[in-house]
Amino acid sequence: MFWKKLFVKNVKSEPYKNNNLVSQSSEARKISVKKLNIALPFLQKLYPIRLLSESELQQIEVLGEDFEPGQVIYREGDPLTYLTYTIDGEVLCENAIGAHYEVAAHTFKALYPLSSSDLSLFTAIAKTKVKVIYLPKDLLLGSSSRQVKTDIGQLSMVGPLQKIPFGQKLLNSIQADNIEVPGLPDVAIRLRMAVQKDIGITEAVKIVNLDPRIAAKIIQVANSPLYRGVNSFSSCDTALNRLGLNATRNLVTSFSMKALFTSKNKLLTKKMHQAWQQSVKVSSLCHTLALLTKKVDPEEALLAGLTHNIGILPIVKLADQQENLSFDDLEKCLRISQAYIGQLVLTQWDFPETVVKIPYLIDNWFYESGTDFGLVDIVILAKYHSLLGSEYMPFLPALHDLPAFQKMGTQGLTPGMSLQILHDAKQQVADAMNLFSA
Repeated sequence: MFWKKLFVKNVKSEPYKNNNLVSQSSEARKISVKKLNIALPFLQKLYPIRLLSESELQQIEVLGEDFEPGQVIYREGDPLTYLTYTIDGEVLCENAIGAHYEVAAHTFKALYPLSSSDLSLFTAIAKTKVKVIYLPKDLLLGSSSRQVKTDIGQLSMVGPLQKIPFGQKLLNSIQADNIEVPGLPDVAIRLRMAVQKDIGITEAVKIVNLDPRIAAKIIQVANSPLYRGVNSFSSCDTALNRLGLNATRNLVTSFSMKALFTSKNKLLTKKMHQAWQQSVKVSSLCHTLALLTKKVDPEEALLAGLTHNIGILPIVKLADQQENLSFDDLEKCLRISQAYIGQLVLTQWDFPETVVKIPYLIDNWFYESGTDFGLVDIVILAKYHSLLGSEYMPFLPALHDLPAFQKMGTQGLTPGMSLQILHDAKQQVADAMNLFSA
């Protein structure tokens, strides 16, 4: 039983001996785990279990424990069969090489578990008097593997949308199946269909040349630092021979998407421009991380990154048709429904399932895709890195707790190396961004 494992865990919990960072306690820790009644609204705020249904959350048995300053909650290397959340006080997490971070109750960081890995990567120490709660570790898998419900009536977004005037119109449009999904430009559709039929380079060149702007971009890509070989390319056919059919298909689709991020409204146009720039940044990081890790096809990763927030298109299209639109309402509707609508767009575009599910999973830092490092993992890591140094950085969980990061092992980034590697690759990121921003 889960709780039996918890009770027998680490009874020898003397104070952590670090004179520099925490005060010491002369008394050994005494295990005193007890059942707690935690209000449902509080559980619904916790990541990632907030994805569970109300009935599932109500069935959870929550245990809690109190710690004095200096007492160890768990040690580096301990097996973790539970999720630990700080609900009162401050906790210091430190590893053997001195890396550390702090978690204070009632802050955004406290909404995440202290650790979600199977083995603790840090020693967690009570910096002040601390109260924690324990939740079963299997809740993490249950919430992270949550799949999208196709029945609109079962979606959690229905209630919140009904409370917003613009949200009601959006919901009616979804339920009536008449939400306007933009179509990909003709050249992108033709090439995607043609590549499925195993066409040759000659046929692909004819399709790409139907759009001179796209053809010029393909040549530009082939001559960019990202792809350049010994020779430069001046024609579409030599460029396609350099890139290959699959890479060309993904690049043509990517270049075609920029034209879709438009609006008739001046303020909405600004919103769409910001969304495109954010897409470009994430996709550029996807491409760079794919090249660094050699675990995912770079062009496939780039396209997946560009589509992660594609759900904004139908929502803004509907907003374009409204008089006296509240932009505050629009922002609320985007937060509530953009992920679901993003899947509708990609499904209609006949994208593979590996890409279709990305809009829904992009903000689920604890998503567990399986044992292999795949496309979803690299987009999640790219989105995470795109927020480092931004105003959202204080709200991010620790990098080492992301399942996508843990699967990279010694071949990938480490928390200490992460920013440095991306700094070293900043020209590569800049080159990719320039290709799609122009």
